[in-house]
Amino acid sequence: MEESRFETSELQASLMMSTPLWPDSWSLCNVADSSRSIQIQHIGGTMYVALPEVEMNQPGNLVGLDVAGDELFFDFSTSLTSDEPPAMVNGSVRELFVSSARFIESQITQGLEMVDRKQVVITGYSTGGAVAALTTLWLLSQPSPPSSPLLCITFGSPLLGNQSLSSLISRSHAAQNICHVVSVHDLVPRRNDEQLWPFGTYLFCSDNGGLCLDNAASVRRMFLILNSTGTPNIEERQRYEHYVSALSHQFLISRSSLSENISDNSYEAGVALAVESLGFSVDHPSGVSAKECIETATRMSRAPIERASELAIELGNVLPSRLEIQWYKDSCEASPKKLGYYDNFKQYSNPRELKVNMSRAKLAKFWDGVYEMVETNELPPDFDFELKWLFASQFYQLLAEPLDIAYFYKYKYSRTGTGHYMENRNRPKRYLLFDKWWKERGECHRVKTARTRYASTTQDTCFWAKLEEAKEWLDDVRSEGTDAQRKALLWEKIVGFEIYAATLVKMKDVSLDVLADNSSYRVWEKKLREFKKVNGIGMVVHESDAMET
Repeated sequence: MEESRFETSELQASLMMSTPLWPDSWSLCNVADSSRSIQIQHIGGTMYVALPEVEMNQPGNLVGLDVAGDELFFDFSTSLTSDEPPAMVNGSVRELFVSSARFIESQITQGLEMVDRKQVVITGYSTGGAVAALTTLWLLSQPSPPSSPLLCITFGSPLLGNQSLSSLISRSHAAQNICHVVSVHDLVPRRNDEQLWPFGTYLFCSDNGGLCLDNAASVRRMFLILNSTGTPNIEERQRYEHYVSALSHQFLISRSSLSENISDNSYEAGVALAVESLGFSVDHPSGVSAKECIETATRMSRAPIERASELAIELGNVLPSRLEIQWYKDSCEASPKKLGYYDNFKQYSNPRELKVNMSRAKLAKFWDGVYEMVETNELPPDFDFELKWLFASQFYQLLAEPLDIAYFYKYKYSRTGTGHYMENRNRPKRYLLFDKWWKERGECHRVKTARTRYASTTQDTCFWAKLEEAKEWLDDVRSEGTDAQRKALLWEKIVGFEIYAATLVKMKDVSLDVLADNSSYRVWEKKLREFKKVNGIGMVVHESDAMET
């Protein structure tokens, strides 16, 4: 395993230098800069969009990614955690982006409609690259992003935003769509500013070759190493021209080593060649620092994969807790009490319920740990693409969230304090993440045919929380102390829930615990029928008016 740790970045660098994508991108960047206008070109199955460089006398101040009023990045920025600082970007670059975003979107849409394109490449040099990166992020964050694969290639682009932006991009998987080509002599991408953080893959180029790093902390450290060497800021446009034309896959694999001694260990040899690709000798202090940076980057890139493997073992360790809850659910449905497991758990505190509560807490601790690791980028970026984790989280949520709701209303709920389960961030964050995973990846796996029997678990995991609110609404409507205007508003909500619940039952998207004779839902239905009868209200429910879940 040790020998494979460096291969990823070496192969990425080789691939970038052997593909026509980056020379074609650079050529169009030159046209855009000379004409000072956006350029669009179709080459083979690729559509290229190049944004021109714009001179800036001084760096712009950082502003919020999502500015009140335009809401261009609203869906993107809402995925930040509550305790995370807001995502910030260079204000000047954002202004340039706003002035061109809609035009670029329309051109890409038209281009993809006219001709069958395999991919779209957005590119730019210097500030044009920064605008290209921001445009790419915006397009990827749209509810309906471009249908073709989208790639951003920048040359000498300045850093765009703060650490929150970098973390947000990593969590959204957008980082894998962005590649920054950087000359080791170029000062613009590595301007010393503690507020600015990199994102995406960085291809560092020198006359000796190229090196890829895709970890933000490692890229920052490499910038510090390059700043400390005092590498000259020579005319960079000519240097990028040289790198594009001279560096190739053959050049990478056939270049001679600057060192006299190459280790027999393939990993150590790979690291040594990577250090030399930056123009450093492995024996020079700067080369030693670069070597340490590369080794740290490879360890950090391997750590998420190892952590995901460990999680798979830990998932097996908590399986008995899930089986305990499943057994409890089945036994409650077979009980002569005719109460489902939600109502049993909420109403009773017998040794059986206490044991189930321990299992509930153990599972919550495990999945909260998964949530935290996802939020802090401790797991592979494609972690949620694995069906194993998609379905494991879904099965857990369907079975356990009703018990979390029952626990909340049994011990925590206060009408004037905490509010309901769905309010005031009372719902655990892990479930919000699982909802997002299922919406993005799982809906395509949902069975489309009509059910012939009731589901094993109620498909809306928040059904019982919505019922608790509906119970309160009905109590308030029946109360003489409620004024007529509020009664009308509450009645509208009650009818909405009634239709929604009846639709779930008709579609058999509820489990048998919902339909148990003495379940909270059946009791609520009975009270509602009595209220309608006393007040002469019609009993018809129209499915077409069902409340959205």
